[in-house]
Amino acid sequence: MMEVIRNNDAIDRARFIRPVVTFGNFDGCHIGHQLIFQKTRAHASRIGGVSVAYTFDPHPASVVKGVTPQLIFTLEEKIEAIRCMNMDFLVVEPFTRELADTNPEDFVEETIVKRLGAQGVVVGHDFAFGKRAAGNIPFLQRMGAEKGFFVECVDPVSFEGTVVSSTCIRRMILSGDVSGAARIMKYPYRIHGLVVHGMARGRQLGFPTANVQPDKKLIPAYGVYAVYVHVGGTRLDGVVNIGNNPTFGDVGTSIEAFIFDLNDDLYDKEITVEFVEHIRGEIKFADIEYLIEQIRADCALARKILGRRNVS
Repeated sequence: MMEVIRNNDAIDRARFIRPVVTFGNFDGCHIGHQLIFQKTRAHASRIGGVSVAYTFDPHPASVVKGVTPQLIFTLEEKIEAIRCMNMDFLVVEPFTRELADTNPEDFVEETIVKRLGAQGVVVGHDFAFGKRAAGNIPFLQRMGAEKGFFVECVDPVSFEGTVVSSTCIRRMILSGDVSGAARIMKYPYRIHGLVVHGMARGRQLGFPTANVQPDKKLIPAYGVYAVYVHVGGTRLDGVVNIGNNPTFGDVGTSIEAFIFDLNDDLYDKEITVEFVEHIRGEIKFADIEYLIEQIRADCALARKILGRRNVS
């Protein structure tokens, strides 16, 4: 069972036996990250040590650039994903302006050598650290040779002709390609949120929806999606519409989930929406009857998509 250490100062060096450490933001924990974790575990096993993932919260860009990125994962989702990678330890380092201004030499000496006692470091091909990201992989390798730890740089991973990165996954999600993003991450994109009161138009149209207040800024493109909705411990089939309801001239983005075969009141309950496949883009309908007809077609297609997955 992976142990999570949320403050660097709490590290017990006596329990870090021959640690092999990987550093990164690991947003999305995609197949490239998964390979890095695999290699970190393999090196730790080879030398009889422990595997350690070392990440940061908040995202460094929010401190360095003053802009919080649209992240694929919340911190808790990231922790759970790394836990599934069977790492021994996860260190969540609070990212501060002081840390951002740390020289690469000092980071190696104070964190990698003294605090962690790393015997090895495994990083991705684009890893950079320290003030103004001045610490690169050749520098890390030179420091490792001097300080007594090995360094492995993991080559980029390509999938379907594209180099895998958190940035490319964000672009896919923002464009609505949730099924493509899932293939790269090896699991579907999810949002979690509280069900709040909306306009109640879905109920009036015969399709009562749960209006979700999301827990993150990264929202798929406007349109309709086949989804699974997790309510408590139950996974249910459904569709989600993301948009501003142009047929009614609404303002602002809403996320409305219609859950098949469920009549329960979900107001003020927490649900999780798991995106499976994009069905169509947002459409402005001239007539309510056309809208209802399209919703029926969307639901029928979503049932077919999810039905194929449920039996596979």
